[in-house]
This record gives sequence, structure tokens and C-alpha cells, in this order.
Amino acid sequence: MSKDALPPLDKLDPAAEWAPWRPTKDQLWDAKWAAHLYRRAGFGPTKDELRTAVADGVEATVNRLFAPPKEARERPQVITGPPGVNPMTGMPDASRQGAILQAAWLQRCIDGVEPLREKMALFWHNHFATSIKKVNDGSLMEQQGELLFKHALGSFRQMLKEISRDPAMLVWLDSNQNVKSHPNENYAREVMELFSLGVGNYTEKDVKEAARAFTGWHTSGGRFSMVHGLHDSDPKTVLGKTGNWGGDDVLQILLEQPACAKFICRKLYHFLVNENLAPPDTFLGPLADAFRKSDYDITVPVRTILRSKHFYSAYAYREKVKWPIEYAVGVVRMIGVGVTGRITVNPYSLLGVMELMGQQLYAPPNVKGWEAGRAWLNTATVLARHNFAHSLVNGMGDLNEHAKKFNLQTFFPAVNPLAFVLKQGITDPAKIVDLYADLLLPGDFRSDVRSKLIAHIGDASPDTEVFAQRCRDALFVLLTVPEYQLN
Repeated sequence: MSKDALPPLDKLDPAAEWAPWRPTKDQLWDAKWAAHLYRRAGFGPTKDELRTAVADGVEATVNRLFAPPKEARERPQVITGPPGVNPMTGMPDASRQGAILQAAWLQRCIDGVEPLREKMALFWHNHFATSIKKVNDGSLMEQQGELLFKHALGSFRQMLKEISRDPAMLVWLDSNQNVKSHPNENYAREVMELFSLGVGNYTEKDVKEAARAFTGWHTSGGRFSMVHGLHDSDPKTVLGKTGNWGGDDVLQILLEQPACAKFICRKLYHFLVNENLAPPDTFLGPLADAFRKSDYDITVPVRTILRSKHFYSAYAYREKVKWPIEYAVGVVRMIGVGVTGRITVNPYSLLGVMELMGQQLYAPPNVKGWEAGRAWLNTATVLARHNFAHSLVNGMGDLNEHAKKFNLQTFFPAVNPLAFVLKQGITDPAKIVDLYADLLLPGDFRSDVRSKLIAHIGDASPDTEVFAQRCRDALFVLLTVPEYQLN
């Protein structure tokens, strides 16, 4: 069935759509669906991961994505001091710290030790969008990043409680200005509009009353500080409930609202399933109900989604535009660069590329986060994707400008993705094209494109530079076709 002929979501049976998917003779569990799962629940599979997933089956593969690593890996602290000083302004400047944090996160995503948890940490980073450009303190941003990673597949209740006290968040939303005499509404508004309920599920009066409850929630010396003398201890009415509420009481009231679970599940739907559809409440009902009954265990809706019939259908397949981090990390992982132990891409080399594509980790554009979807694709950002693919495939150009800017140690060996296929003794043009296509575009490789790429490699001798360059050309085309921009 073509995507245009799919029934609207309100015509589907929610229970059936969210039931576990079972492969059939008409829809096998194969490389197409395994790659789909790894793109959504991670940053794309390596060749070995894809082969293992197909062999093990959908249930075992999903379970592996949720399982903690067999050997616990330390997450060393990467920011150990205050921000540097900008010599031009004489003021603290966390730009260098930001680059260090971004590179460390990219390296973890490339390593792929906990792909699903890293992917969900990215989701929550965009949900609780906070930027180092205002916070201007790398240690606070690292602390928030670790908080989101810790709870990425844990308790939303606990994460909401901790993020409300998080020093980076408090600086970001001006909480030190929230005092009894002049309540600042920033956090009260965003915790309702963006973090828990969504527009239409609260009133301006609720925001004003909640702001009073959060008065005195400040930071001091990079830590949360409750300043009781600046807290409004008089009764407040929030969402119809009256009492001498403090901030924790407001959070509890928000979590008691049926709208909360629906709001989070809708955002999970757009992130993991389809960013183009607007699922009605009835369709999200099974997810939201299970989420509330679990006391907001994030694993519950995420696992249901990743095992569901709906996820393995045309409603989800290639219905998201790759985020810049998904494109950059996915390319590095899928063509065998950065995971072989022999060829390593310096994560700093990806920072400028990602910025040109429209994304800087730890620096979303505003409190609403990145718009995503089609907003990722415009003339400039698509050109940036193409230039990155060309540079990486050809081993040309210097992508280390961010590392040089901050005087950081670099290591960017000449990248030769062709070695990935030659190592396996493959020299036949058709087999080379199919190898990359099976990894990059399983189930989506158009026959006309395949024929043209095979013809382009032609009968050049495998031991010549002409042959090598034509193979690189073919790989470049695969990385820039419209299908590859979709997740």
C-alpha cells in the first residue's frame, strides 16, 4: 500500500497498532527493518550489528538495545575547571568547553556502546532545551547532560524533579530572579507548556500561581539553593488545587494531569515514529495509559513503540528527516570509519560540519529546542551534508577547524572508505555498489541508480586510482540521494 493510501490514524485500531509486531511471509524481519530500528533507536548500525540483528530476530535485538552494557563503562568528567576568558572581552567564555562536551558526546554515539540511551538522552536534551551560550558554564551543562543520560530510560517523574533543580536549567530560565516580591514566570511557564502538559492544558493564572511556588529556587556556587526568605509561603491555586504549594507540589500536580502522559507520548511518537502526523489522543491512549500506570517509567512507552506493528509499517518507515547528528554519526558508523579500531574520525572534525548542517549539541536555538523535520533541509544545510560526505569519502579537506580554533589535539588520518570493501576481497563493481547499498539503503535502493553506479565504476582495473575514485564517487552518490536524508 502506498503512503498516500494509508488510512488516517483515527481510523486505526490503537490496540492492534501498538501490539507487538510479528514477522510474516509477506513482511520478513530483514536488513530493511533491522536498519530502521537501529536508525530510530540509535545512530545507524555497523555492518556487523546489522548482520547480528537480522540473525537474532526483532525481539532479541530490541532487548539488546534496552540492556545495559555487559561491562560498565566509565563516563569520565571532561570539564574540570571554570570557563576560559575571552581575550577580546575579558569576560568568561565557555565556547571551548562547549566544543569539548560536543566532541565527547559525538564520540560516545560513534562508539555505540549504549545507542538507545544516548538517543533518548538526545530526545530529552531537546525536550528540556538548555544552551551553553547563555549558561556559559561547561561544568553545569555537563552535569545536566549526565542527568538526562541517567534518566533517559528511567523515571520521568524523577527526571522532572531533578531537572527543576538543575543549576544549568535554573540559570537558563532566570530562576535567580524569581522572588516573592516579583515572581519570574519563566520556569513555571516552560514546565507546563514545554516539559509536561502542552499548550491548552493550563491557564495564565496557573502559570502565575506556579511561579509563586517556585520562588526562592535559586543557584549558588553552581548548586541548587533554596532561599527560604525569598519564597512565597502563602496559599496558591494551581490547576484547581489550592494549598501552600512549593515547587515539588506543583510538579506532583502536573504529573497527576492526564494531559501529561499524552503530551510526552505525543513527543515520543514524533521522535521515534513519524514527525509528519498528528496522532489523536485516542490513538495514543494505550501508550499514555501504560505510561501513567507505570508511574512514568519511560521504558514502557519506548519499548512498546519499538516492538509495535505500527513502528514496522509505512506509517513510520522513512518518515523522519535525519538530524545532523544522525547524518554525521550514521555516516561514520555505517561505512566502517570510526568503529574498526584502525581508522578513527576525530569527533572535533564533525563540530563545524554539524553547525553548518544546523545543529550544535548543548546549544539548541531556544527553549523550544530544534524545530527538526523539514527545517533541517534548506539550500545551505543540504550543501553542508553533501560537502561533508564528499570530504569524508575522498579523504580530502581539513575538517578540524573547531579543534584548531580551541588549540585542541587533533587526529584525522586520511579516510579511505574503499578499504572497507577491498579488505573483503571485493573488486566487482556490482558487488561493491550492492555492499554499500545494503548497508546504507537496505530496501530503498532504486534499480536505475544501481545501474548507473555500476556503469560508472565500469571496467577500470582494481589496482588503479581511477577505480578507487569511481568507487568513492559511487559511495558519495549513495550518501546524498534523497532517500538517505530520511531516517
